[in-house]
Amino acid sequence: MRGECQGCQMEQDNNDGQAWVTVSSFCRPCQPEPALEELIAADLARWAEAARDAGLPPEGHVRVTRAEEEITVEISPRLDAAFTPEQTLWKAI
Repeated sequence: MRGECQGCQMEQDNNDGQAWVTVSSFCRPCQPEPALEELIAADLARWAEAARDAGLPPEGHVRVTRAEEEITVEISPRLDAAFTPEQTLWKAI
């Protein structure tokens, strides 16, 4: 079973064939656990804010996937590129 948040399909086909990036992964519990759902919601909120800061709509760039054994929070390749800073070279003088 693959359940995704609203609007997640919006950008799925517009990523130039690049895969979404998993930023969080959780083992799916046998029974619902409110504390886990709160943790996932907080993670989604964090990445939604990062998307807005990058000028991207969170609906198309942040998603949660619930498989049989795993729950993942994923971001689009565009958000990953905007969020991941370039490496900086430091020189000792």
